Formats: sequence, C-alpha cells, structure tokens
Amino acid sequence: MTPELKNQQIINSGHLLTSADLRRAADVIDQATADNTRAAYRKDLAYFGAWAKLTTGMDPGYPVPVDVLVKFILDHSGRMDPGIDAALVDAGIKRQPGPHSISTISRRIASISIAHRYQGIQGDDNPCRTDPVRLLLAKVRRSAVKSGWSPRKKKAATLDFLFAMVATCALGKMIDLRDRALLYFAFSSGGRRRSEVAAARVDQLTPVDDGYLFLLAHSKIDQDSIGAEKPLLGKAGAALADWIDAAGIVDGYLFRRISRGGKVAEAGIRSKTVARIVQKRASMAGLDSRLFGGHSLRSGFITEAGMQGKPMGDIMALSGHRTVAVVNGYYQAGNALNNSAAKLAG
Repeated sequence: MTPELKNQQIINSGHLLTSADLRRAADVIDQATADNTRAAYRKDLAYFGAWAKLTTGMDPGYPVPVDVLVKFILDHSGRMDPGIDAALVDAGIKRQPGPHSISTISRRIASISIAHRYQGIQGDDNPCRTDPVRLLLAKVRRSAVKSGWSPRKKKAATLDFLFAMVATCALGKMIDLRDRALLYFAFSSGGRRRSEVAAARVDQLTPVDDGYLFLLAHSKIDQDSIGAEKPLLGKAGAALADWIDAAGIVDGYLFRRISRGGKVAEAGIRSKTVARIVQKRASMAGLDSRLFGGHSLRSGFITEAGMQGKPMGDIMALSGHRTVAVVNGYYQAGNALNNSAAKLAG
C-alpha cells in the first residue's frame, strides 16, 4: 500500500472531463484537506504498508482484504511475531517493540478506512466497516478497559492553571510577552486549536473597546472558511496589544519565532510550538508538564465555563463546536460541583 493518499475518486460517467480536468479537480480536493490531517493519514498508511509487506510479503492494495485487517488488529493488540516487531523497530517505522494502544490501533484503522473512501470504496464495500473488523476492534477495546486502560487526555488548563502559567511570563522579555499573549489568546478566544493559534495573522484582528475581535477564517470544522469572530477582551486583549506593540508587528503572523537573543522573526511558530509553550510554562509554574499539552487550553476553556455555569450555547459559539456531545464531556466535568442534586442527603 502506498503511503500517499490518492485523491478522492471523481466520477466522470459522461466522459465530459479531460484527464487534465480530473487532475485539477483532484488537486482541489487534496488542498482542501488540512496539512496536519493529510500528514497523519500518510504516516498511518506508511506504517500499515510496511507491516503488510513484512507480514504478507506483498502490498495488499485496495480494497485491503478483511483477513489482513483482522491480523493487523490482532498483531498490534499483542500477538505480533517478535521477528516482525523487531524489524519494524530496526527500520525506524515503529518507535518501540510491543503492542499498540487501542487508541493507536483504532486511529490506524480509521486512516485505512479513509484511504478507501479516497479510492471511491465506500459504505459496505469498505472492508474497515465490515463486521469482523468492527467487532474485533470493539472486543479489543473492551479487553483493554478491563485491563485498566483508559484514554489519555491532557489536563484541562482551567483559570487557576492558566494564571499560574501566565505568572511565569512576568520578566518582560520578548519571549515572555509572546507566551503570555499566546496563552491568553488560545484560552480566551474560545479555546483555539494549536493549529489555529500558529496560523493566526494580524489582519484577522479588528481593534474594539477593551481588546480585539479575531476573525477565525478557517478551522477544522469550518473548511469552507465562512469565518466567525471571536472576542479577545480584558486581560487577553491587553496582553495581545503589549506583544504586538513590543514586537512591532504590522502584518503577517501574530505569533512568531524568537531567537535566543530575543530577535523577533517574520516567520510564524509551528503548531507543535504551541504545545511546547504550554508545557514549558506549566513546568515553570511548578506543575507536571507531562499532564498538559496544546489541547489543554481548549478543554480548559470549556471546563472553566462549565464550572462557572455559562450557557452551553455561548460556549459553543466561541469554541466552534457544532455538536453538544463533543463539548458535553468537558462541560460536565466542570459543572459537576454545581449539580443541584449533589447534596440530597444534606
């Protein structure tokens, strides 16, 4: 199996499109997929292809045989031949020997399923959606849960944690001003994803009383770039203004790389840098940095809003979530102490 995702099949039943037309249309579809998402798919497919060649001696092609998918799940839940496991590690394809977590197995199967859809193999024809694969995944997950496994989630950075991190940015250096502005920006604008923080540009800001409005022009759930304005007010607006003024930023990226000598570059930071900043500031605040990551500010915003009893609609308007189910877990975690039935026994 090639590690490259082929573009989604475009039906040309009337033969009205030339091959050049088809290539251009395929390029549009490919470009509409976020870079990080495309890279993750390719990485999973590259891994599956390497495993398949070592295990079966061939590229399974599309559609992947169901028995190959079943063996992939079984191998990675702890039944892999030690020689193949060692070969994957030696080739640098697998980080360490041993089974995958159920989360990794599920993600890789999901990537293979998406690859089939890009080949025009959908619905019941997609082998990843067959009963043997789905039932085995469910049983492996139940077995993992019984063994004590639970999804690893980064800790929600609620206000107490946020303020502790921000307090480490008090030295007034350029890096302190940037990190303080970034932490407030990511949290206060509705819990922005790290990719959204890294991609933020000055021309997306509109000054208003007490801060700014940030036009989120493209996001994971707004692929059409309709856009939505997110407020950055109070402390968040002030921190952002301090950073912009000190760095002399007029246009281009909002959050930029800074040299060891304190020089601000024109190039923006990478999305991974957002997570590193959160972890660095958590460590400086005396917190366990391993518990925090780029998603901590997003989940922290929703959890804090739940703790303060803010309306779900207001929260979703800022976070950008479209379904209550996704938000509800974080919201309920924050709102649990406000439950009116919590003290029925006095």
